[in-house]
Amino acid sequence: MSQAASSDEETDFQVVSFTNYQRVRDKIGKISYADGIADGREQVFQTSFDQGYADGLNVGLELAKFHSFFDTLAAAGTKDESILKEQKAYKELNLPKATDKQHFKYLDHQNEPLTVVSEKQGIYTDDLLGKCAASLPMTANLFISRDSS
Repeated sequence: MSQAASSDEETDFQVVSFTNYQRVRDKIGKISYADGIADGREQVFQTSFDQGYADGLNVGLELAKFHSFFDTLAAAGTKDESILKEQKAYKELNLPKATDKQHFKYLDHQNEPLTVVSEKQGIYTDDLLGKCAASLPMTANLFISRDSS
């Protein structure tokens, strides 16, 4: 009878061990899954933030150049006719501030992939700067980077 009791205890121990093993495995699986989701989100959010920051900085910086330039000229009280003509043309463009949400195309394309949004932002920025260059040729020429070679 003692051998039967020993066999029952061993079977009970195996069942308890297997149950504990399954519970630990399930918990580890859930924790690993949650960690994987969090890591994936973090990576996507960081990539999206980095691209959005670069796109926003580009359009903001370019528009701020024009705004600051013409504000400085107005404060200086320039009398040069060609500059005054461009200053008037700038006012007629009626561009929103560089930080205005109208300039950021991610709002119009929220359900599209990051590459598409960034591409559309680039097209918008290029078109806007082209419009500025056409209306303000002298000023736009001042802002073109020149290669030192």
